[in-house]
Amino acid sequence: MEKIKCDTEAVDSSIKSIFSERGDLDFAEQLWCKMKCVSSYQELIACFTLVLESRECGEIQPWIHHGSGSLLSKLIQQSYHGKMEAVSLTGITPVQMLLEIGLDKMKKDYVSFFIGQELATLTSLDCFISTSVDLQERVHCVQKLHHMLEIMVSCTVLLQFKHESLFPWTQICIKYYRENPLDEKHVFQLPVSSALVKKFYPDSHPEVWKVDISSGHGPKEVKTTWQVSTNPPVEHMMSNNTGLLSDSTVNAGIEEKMYFITVVKCSQVHFR
Repeated sequence: MEKIKCDTEAVDSSIKSIFSERGDLDFAEQLWCKMKCVSSYQELIACFTLVLESRECGEIQPWIHHGSGSLLSKLIQQSYHGKMEAVSLTGITPVQMLLEIGLDKMKKDYVSFFIGQELATLTSLDCFISTSVDLQERVHCVQKLHHMLEIMVSCTVLLQFKHESLFPWTQICIKYYRENPLDEKHVFQLPVSSALVKKFYPDSHPEVWKVDISSGHGPKEVKTTWQVSTNPPVEHMMSNNTGLLSDSTVNAGIEEKMYFITVVKCSQVHFR
């Protein structure tokens, strides 16, 4: 548990450092950095009232990133042309306005990371930063980006994987989330060569080890899968010593852990 805590803290620290690197924050993003700590609804209304009145009087000259989708950004962009729509800061409107500028800020942070690390292009991320969807869908898009970020940062910080591995994995995650709803429990199948992880073999105690072996070609191809896991392959399998491998047979002197061994063989040969 202590190691898991340390690993989690390392990943969280790395993510926080990523979000402190951007230096191109527009007015709305800078406002979010100040207003995210407001302590009351009244403070929220007072802040937005001050901003809108100051802009209307010409006391401030804020600039906004092109493509920002928040109501505040749209109002400021309208003011560039000498007119600004009247907005009633009542009900949930101030809360929605704060949420919108926060979502815009976070989306740009995530996009900046993926593009800056050369893991994705703006075109491949366009569906996650669209402003034409409703507010709930925009929240889900930010959650998807964060989940992908966590996966990439975990692989970088904990496994020390380099760009040549991270790039194809990012594409797999992007493809999945372009076509599917948010699912933080989804198991991504990310290809990795044994050479990249061999240094972890002696000290690691994974929940699942799986090896796929293929032989032959075409109709004579045979595929065999070996899986060693801490959980039974089927729910009704009893936890006895049959088909089990003890961790102590490999690493003496450590806490014993039992593994289930499963072998599946698939052949395309037809029998008559």
